[in-house]
Formats: sequence, C-alpha cells, structure tokens
Amino acid sequence: MYIHFSKLLIGFVSIFIIVLPTVFAKTTSEKVGTVIVGLKTPITVVEEAQAINYMDSGSVELGDAKAKVVSCIEKFSFRKKSIKVDLRCYIVMDDKAPGIMEYVAILIGNEELTKNFDEGKSIFPPRNGLSHWYGHFEFKTSSEKYSWINDQIYLGKGIEMRGPNSPKGGMAQYKLYKLQN
Repeated sequence: MYIHFSKLLIGFVSIFIIVLPTVFAKTTSEKVGTVIVGLKTPITVVEEAQAINYMDSGSVELGDAKAKVVSCIEKFSFRKKSIKVDLRCYIVMDDKAPGIMEYVAILIGNEELTKNFDEGKSIFPPRNGLSHWYGHFEFKTSSEKYSWINDQIYLGKGIEMRGPNSPKGGMAQYKLYKLQN
C-alpha cells in the first residue's frame, strides 16, 4: 500500500511540475487603459501601522470606456518592508452611470520614497525610492454600455507618483493590463 501511494504521489507531483509551467507560459498581457488619481491631501496616520487618505479627482480610460473619479478613500497598512494600499473610488462613466473602482497593491520602497513623496518629487518605479508597484483593479458599474468591465480583473502597473506638495499637483498614474490565457 505504501509503495503504491508513493508511486501515485511521485506521478502526481511530476505531472504538476510538467504541466503547470506550460499553463503559465501561455499567459500574456495586453495594455487596455490608464488610471490617474489626484492626490491633494497629505496622508493621515491613524495608528502606528495604518494611515488613510482622501482623493476627489482623476480619470479612467479602459478600452472605449471612460470615467471620472469623483471621490476615493485609501487605506495604507505599513508592513516591515512594504506598504499595502487598499483604494475604493466612486466613479461616473461617460454615459452618466455610477460605478466603483477598487484597487489593491503592494508597494516596496525605502526611506527615499517617503522623502520624495513628501517633497512632491516625481517617483518612477523602480527609481526614486520605489522598487515595486503593482496591484489589481476591479470595476463595477450599472452601465449597460460598459457592463463588460464588471467581468475582468486588471493588472495595474504604477507609472508615476507625486505627493500633494508637487508644483504640478499630486497624482498616481497606472497602466492597466488584461491578462489572457
């Protein structure tokens, strides 16, 4: 019995090791849009390991869908070597339908990140204190025209970030990608 189980386990692990990489190797991404969120207020630390922020401007372009960012609440969780960002925004589609944009990301930075953000300097990963800035976006809307955005998770790649003290205005900009098998 033990020998049969061992052979079965070895066979299963072998198939897993052979098949799984080929499945992931076929996954590709396609750039499908951009998101820009305005950063106007400083981050408010509410606990030693958490902070919040409020935003009230920005835009979304996703294929032929366009939306205006009306208001957002952002929660930061500070970890030992990273920051988890959890963002929820109320958006209005260009056909006037309401929607929600949700975003979760992990940022890996260093002490230079906080300094550059506070000074309003442009931060372009992987430079200026930020080495990793990826997350995922989800959209929900009651729009019939754009209902297709409800059925996909989009990979978000951080492109540029400026703190609210920037002469150009604070903002976070992302490129959106759709994963395809």
